[in-house]
Amino acid sequence: MNLGTPEPAKPVRAASRRLLAIVVVVIVLLLVGGAAAYVLLTAPAPSKVLVVGTTDDEISFDPADAYDYFSGNIIQNTMAMLVTYVPGTTNLTPDLLTDVPTLANGGISSDGLNYTLHLRANLKFEDGTAINSTVLKYSWDRAVKLNGLPAFLLDYISGAHEYFDALKLKPSATNATIQANAYANYTSRGVKIVDDTTVKVTLRQKWSPFVSLLAFTITTPVNPKSFTNDRFYPNVVVSSGPYRLSKYLPHQRYELTANANYYGTAPKMSQVTIVRYTTSVDLKLAMSTGAVDVAYRSLLPQDFTTFQSSASVKTQQGASPVIRYLVFNMCSAADQALGACPRTTVFSDANGLLLRKAIAYASNRSDIATSAYSGTVSPLYSLVPAGMFGHEDAFKTVYGASPNIAQAQTLLTQAGYSASNKLSLTLWYTPSHYGDPEIFVAQALKRAWEATGMMTIALNEKEWADYKVSRTAGDFDVFLLGWFPDYFDSDDYVFPFLHWASGGSAQFGDWYHNDTMDSLIEAQAAEANPVTRAQIFSQIQAKLAADVPYVPLWQTNQQVVFKPTVSGIVLDPIQFFRYFTISVS
Repeated sequence: MNLGTPEPAKPVRAASRRLLAIVVVVIVLLLVGGAAAYVLLTAPAPSKVLVVGTTDDEISFDPADAYDYFSGNIIQNTMAMLVTYVPGTTNLTPDLLTDVPTLANGGISSDGLNYTLHLRANLKFEDGTAINSTVLKYSWDRAVKLNGLPAFLLDYISGAHEYFDALKLKPSATNATIQANAYANYTSRGVKIVDDTTVKVTLRQKWSPFVSLLAFTITTPVNPKSFTNDRFYPNVVVSSGPYRLSKYLPHQRYELTANANYYGTAPKMSQVTIVRYTTSVDLKLAMSTGAVDVAYRSLLPQDFTTFQSSASVKTQQGASPVIRYLVFNMCSAADQALGACPRTTVFSDANGLLLRKAIAYASNRSDIATSAYSGTVSPLYSLVPAGMFGHEDAFKTVYGASPNIAQAQTLLTQAGYSASNKLSLTLWYTPSHYGDPEIFVAQALKRAWEATGMMTIALNEKEWADYKVSRTAGDFDVFLLGWFPDYFDSDDYVFPFLHWASGGSAQFGDWYHNDTMDSLIEAQAAEANPVTRAQIFSQIQAKLAADVPYVPLWQTNQQVVFKPTVSGIVLDPIQFFRYFTISVS
């Protein structure tokens, strides 16, 4: 044991179970052959255990670095948030805090720059470690210091922006000192301890979505005994919520047990097992044979339709804030020369704008909805999804509801391409992370773009772990991504995507850089008047359609299949799937 690193307090680590998992699998395989692995994962759990099947996979359970749906959902079921949502609504309610900060209760200062957060008394992690203001400050300071994938969401905290800028400096002794000083400045200004249960957070400028951010995983307290501030812990969970992660077979099986030290209401089921299946077909089989009680994310659309007509199961659908879109690597020559982005592509600068617009004209959303999703998704014409504050169909206004091949050809011609000198592109996608239909999405886009007669499209894929590395390294020119909100505010569909100064667009592998857009995003975030804020959102979406750093394609819906003996499923607008409200008889 490395004495320089504190031993975690009751965390479940992947490494601690690896040898046992290997031994069990080898023995079973030797005894009964290759089918045993399937039996090992799908055999029904003992009675009084809720079994949930999914095709989702984990990336990291460390709140400072977790930025994918499934990891975040496990965190939300095992770690209490500062505030959370009333089930089935978008209304915030206190969780670890005693109240949701407002102007009326003094939680927000009159200038909108200071937030006072009051923790409940006597909060504990699963090992009995106290959750207090010192732990909360440590957790936020750690998240900023480590600068993980969601860290840019803390950019508005006083001193954080300057520290993030300092991290962009090239390695040197001088720059290391600059970085250390910037971090010290942040820790002294950003989050301050008032008393044992109270902290005060100061923002560098007004940011109205801040309260909503308190419901996101990056702001939840972590146990300092298990999460040091010098590295991430992707396989560690130390619970503060309704469940603890009691057993863990990485990427395959997750066993949750009720957390005796949770302050709140005990979960409906004391034990929940989540089983991961590698394909939607396997998930369908598990649901059909009764190996799981609930199947959530992601069945094939046609399989869900089949289940809808089955008397042996129940189905449920709900609205979803999840959007899917196309990303262009549009790193400019000027930014590349400064080292602000890795490389230019055909989508960079003035000629790149012509090509991005051509693809916006040529893309066929209806074909995607029909061929890939059997009509179960809706075309999307803005990054802000339908139903969210300020949404406008900006891309429909500019590019039309259907493909306009003639306009696409005109722009391709202006960019120097023709039927005899075609634009050659590789469209990248990830085959598993978003479900089995992803290949059909890629094929639909290939058909649409090649219909111009002036483009040749190759399709290529990488699994998610490599895909997310390649996108931020600038390896892709054009690729598919998806998004579910960190905080339920329309700002979360523009700030992370389009705000250059915070590093948002860079983390998508897009490198869109427009100072006017940055100013508009900052203006709407600081605006309290909803009418004025909606007008600013209109300008943002119009500029999005004019600059085309992304092409919004479709908006999903939620689907779940479950046994008739299951109750308590809530399909939230925010897509937080609560295991602790579900019971099986």
